[in-house]
Amino acid sequence: MTGLASLTWLIGTQALSDHIVAHVNEMVEAGTEYAQACNEVTDAADAGEAWAIAATRQTWDRRPDTDEDDAPIRRLYVLERTGNTVVVADLDLDEDPQANRTGGLQPQHSRLGNEEQGAVVDVELLNLYDLRAWNPFEHLLPTAAVPAAGTTGVGE
Repeated sequence: MTGLASLTWLIGTQALSDHIVAHVNEMVEAGTEYAQACNEVTDAADAGEAWAIAATRQTWDRRPDTDEDDAPIRRLYVLERTGNTVVVADLDLDEDPQANRTGGLQPQHSRLGNEEQGAVVDVELLNLYDLRAWNPFEHLLPTAAVPAAGTTGVGE
């Protein structure tokens, strides 16, 4: 799922705005002009580029046209994003539920990282995947309006 409209539907206006503003601020601190940073981040988010939309608490599915050797994990969950890397856990629960008790990687993917802590990979790897779900921390707030979750943000 990509595009600013889809992302807005998925996580809500406020959460997406906070996410985009954080990236814009990072670019401005690195020396990019504000207007240029706004354009680059919003264009990249609209195009679904991983560097612009990857965040903690996301689920990504490998694209059907992606070679399994290039992206060995079919479904992954982003445990944490730090700069240009993400810590991911294997979510191929339908293949071997016992392998995911710790939320880490399945044994066949152990070369990618520690099974209990997940794998640290470059954020660009997510370009081989499609974003399927995003549960930002704002979802935990009782006043959050998130259309995809069916919340109105009023009295919940």
